[in-house]
Amino acid sequence: MDIAGNSGMAIGAAYTGTVTFAGWTSGGGNMVTVSHASGYQTRYLHMVQQPAVTVGQRVGQGQVLGYVGSTGNSTGPHLHFEIRRNGAVYNITPAYSCGGTVTKGAAINLAFEDLTPTDEVPDRFAFVNSAGVVYAKDGAYSSWQAVNAGGATKVVLSGNWIGWLQDGNFYAKDGIYAPWLTIAGGGQVRDIAITGNRFAFVNSAGVLYAKDGAYSSWQAVNSGGATKVALSGNWIGWLQDGNFYAKDGIYAPWLTIAGGG
Repeated sequence: MDIAGNSGMAIGAAYTGTVTFAGWTSGGGNMVTVSHASGYQTRYLHMVQQPAVTVGQRVGQGQVLGYVGSTGNSTGPHLHFEIRRNGAVYNITPAYSCGGTVTKGAAINLAFEDLTPTDEVPDRFAFVNSAGVVYAKDGAYSSWQAVNAGGATKVVLSGNWIGWLQDGNFYAKDGIYAPWLTIAGGGQVRDIAITGNRFAFVNSAGVLYAKDGAYSSWQAVNSGGATKVALSGNWIGWLQDGNFYAKDGIYAPWLTIAGGG
């Protein structure tokens, strides 16, 4: 199916799996194939540039594979998405219909035979050492991997994302082996948080910013004075002047959860 989208929008993996193709084809342009359990594959075509993953890489559900484009046999920016099983195209009705809306994170009305549901990523652990090096690993008994060169003061985890605070800047990776991204620079970041695909930080003036998606625009959600931010689900909470405030979404009205200073 073809899913409409602006050029540069992130394309996430539909399900946990292993990348078995990442490159150029004449018809599909820049494309990725991810293989899953029980003979399933998903394919993502017409990416704007070289895919963000490589062959053999293990990806979690929702992990960025590349970005919407119009390469190959395409007349405009969109994602051509396929599900296959054992080499044959898999029937995606009634989950999708022409003109329907696709909502990120929503359940899909498809019965995948023999495919056991899985979490987005394995159990992930992370810590910052005394030199500011962030280490992460998937599974309590696996090996630690360094994800930065040092200088970090805080690490946060959510889904496949690993975020850290370093020299007043907010960095993150969409997976242990993904490239690092500068989520918020300028040296003014004082606290950070991630939940799902939502990011937030507090700057040196206590202004709290939040956004949905690593590449979207920041929105200020208070007027200043905050010292800490926390995210969970759709909630954004912050500490300011000894009071606990929160919003049920970026554009919702703010609530005083606990006052009195």
